[in-house]
Amino acid sequence: MAKRFLIFPAVILACIITIIVLMGRNIFFENSFEGEVSDIPDFTSSMPLYDMSGACDRYAVIKNDAAMNTEQFDETTFAALLIDNTDNKPIVAHNAFRRIYPASTTKLMTAIVVCDAIERNGYSLSDTVTLDHNITLSVEGAVASNLHKGCTITVRNLLFGLMIRSYNDFAVILAEYIGGNEENFVRMMNDKAKDIGATATHFVNPHGLHDDDHYTTAYDMYLIINKAAEYDILQEIDSYDSFSYTYLESDGTEKQDDISPTNMFLAGSYELPSNIHIKEWKTGTTRLAGSVLTMITEIDGKEYTMFIADRDGPSDLYEKFTLMFNLTKDQ
Repeated sequence: MAKRFLIFPAVILACIITIIVLMGRNIFFENSFEGEVSDIPDFTSSMPLYDMSGACDRYAVIKNDAAMNTEQFDETTFAALLIDNTDNKPIVAHNAFRRIYPASTTKLMTAIVVCDAIERNGYSLSDTVTLDHNITLSVEGAVASNLHKGCTITVRNLLFGLMIRSYNDFAVILAEYIGGNEENFVRMMNDKAKDIGATATHFVNPHGLHDDDHYTTAYDMYLIINKAAEYDILQEIDSYDSFSYTYLESDGTEKQDDISPTNMFLAGSYELPSNIHIKEWKTGTTRLAGSVLTMITEIDGKEYTMFIADRDGPSDLYEKFTLMFNLTKDQ
């Protein structure tokens, strides 16, 4: 018991000494840089230099609360974005960082992950995939091909059908082939989104059929479509305004599918001005996403990325794109 009484004052004394020492050090540190700035040692000359080019040079930077040329878009659109890629200059920014549903524009990321697998992991466009089960989609009436269990098709033709006709079952087939299953593939999609800076995006499937936890933003989609534009095969796909592909039935019979693009400018349903060339694009439509279209276009020698998620349907969507075309004339 006596030892305990001796230890307790010793601990208190040690604490007091520590506090005094620390106070002295704090006083010393507080005054350590008094004097002229020239007296402070120059450490910067010995530090490494970093190349600060990259995202800020490559992409337009938009403030979170930016609102530019919104008057013609705010009443009927969930989000709209128009960026001059040549000068990295935003022209329209309406709800650029608002969470929206991407619908089938999701398939841009699906295609990116497939292209990465082809480039790095030993897959090939000429690989053939034989379906070992029928593809069941979560939404009745969702756009799908005629493929079924036992059919065989190449990865190349799957990509064409995915991007041009927006076949939802093709997204599942590619996801299962590349990822082993949809869950693993979706993880790859989300990892890729983070890699390219699309950090406000979250995918739960490879096709974009509605899920409350499946979302993006107009700005993230700007990053995603510009990433997709880097792949030669996707550039080739987007150059077609019609396409025919073949696959094999389970008995070996060859079948042909003639597909037209879901982009109504390319399909001829809406007139595209002669001075505008569509380079990359993807559409999407669900009840909650509305009508969605993102494109990279070339207009009078300059390149633009465009995105609109419209709540009033295709007619209003394409009318709004015409307004965007006109806004590029003043740049």
